[in-house]
Amino acid sequence: MIRAASRPCPVCLHHSVSTLHFQRFLLPQNHPLADGYEVVCCEGCGFVYADSAVKQEDYDRFYASFSKYEDKKTATGGGESPSDAHRLAETAECIADFLPNRGARILDIGCANGGMLQRLKGLGFAKVCGFDLPAGCVENTRSLGIEAHFGSVTQHPPGVGPFDLVILSHVMEHLRDLHQAVRGVERLLDRGGSIYIEVPDAAEYASHVVAPFQDFNTEHINHFSMRSMENLMGLLGFAGRKQGQKVFDSTPGMTYPAHYGFWSKTGPAGFKIQRDEDLVNRIREYITRSRAMMEQMDARLQKVLAKSPEVIVWGTGQLAMKLLVETSLAHAKIVAFIDGNPINVGKKLQGIEIQSPSQLAGHPQPIIITTTLHQQAIADRIRHELGLPNEIVFLQEPKATR
Repeated sequence: MIRAASRPCPVCLHHSVSTLHFQRFLLPQNHPLADGYEVVCCEGCGFVYADSAVKQEDYDRFYASFSKYEDKKTATGGGESPSDAHRLAETAECIADFLPNRGARILDIGCANGGMLQRLKGLGFAKVCGFDLPAGCVENTRSLGIEAHFGSVTQHPPGVGPFDLVILSHVMEHLRDLHQAVRGVERLLDRGGSIYIEVPDAAEYASHVVAPFQDFNTEHINHFSMRSMENLMGLLGFAGRKQGQKVFDSTPGMTYPAHYGFWSKTGPAGFKIQRDEDLVNRIREYITRSRAMMEQMDARLQKVLAKSPEVIVWGTGQLAMKLLVETSLAHAKIVAFIDGNPINVGKKLQGIEIQSPSQLAGHPQPIIITTTLHQQAIADRIRHELGLPNEIVFLQEPKATR
């Protein structure tokens, strides 16, 4: 059914949408974002996005206070893990090929812990700088000997810039007002400067389903195909100088699709939108596969809960927030929530304080691991580091190892 959107299309600003999916979350206490939204398709250009009423300042507050990105052990963007280091190195090489002048001034907005800038510096770029909202990310980047500031696409510290290249790597999917964001970045560009944009490839979600609805989360509210990115940037007077697709490992054996482009200002040229006819069909396929996976997980949970109505939940991330409203876990008696990310410890979920792994001893109930990406590593920690005998419940069968 076609209806009026509460959030106009972030690409073409059209107001008519059709609903594809309603995503719900159980959020920690005082979480600034919405506990649900409709995933919709724009009737004008075919873009797929979250029709959420949450304001950008709420997202900024989330990244400043709830962000997972400043924890080097659990975050991406710092290159701490081999897979993240490989991803950053490949992207840095791509940027270096596009920008052969090692004297170029480069800004990374959403720099996390400075991993991209560190690699660019290693390739000979001396004039690099980062913006981010979490204070920990800014400090971690500065600890690498790299200039970093509190800032975002629209919040610019005074006296910084202009730049020959501004990097937005896995940033645009998080932003409510894309036109305002690009205009904000444009103000940071020197004459002839370019923007590097990399985002998850929504047209390929269905080919890389690791967890159900993993890409429909509290943070990712825009779902770009290459065509939709061309529509956005073309409307704003930018032309793609080099574009491509990639697949990288988010963790070993877990692939993630993305596309990227270098965009330069060309001035008004009467750009006309080309509707993306394929994206909505690919998103529908993704929704179907995700629902089937969620049903399989729920069947596993029902078997566990039939034997033991009291359980421990390890992990309070995006998948857990969905399972707690979409499956039988919503009705379980949860005696403890455990999370390895220090930023989550002490917060409350369902009125229960989230504890660190060191506080798990003394609870004999089965432990349900609510992540598919790190389930084996967590299981190994439970057995070998913590020495606990609890039954361990996986949401998916572990992959066989040779």
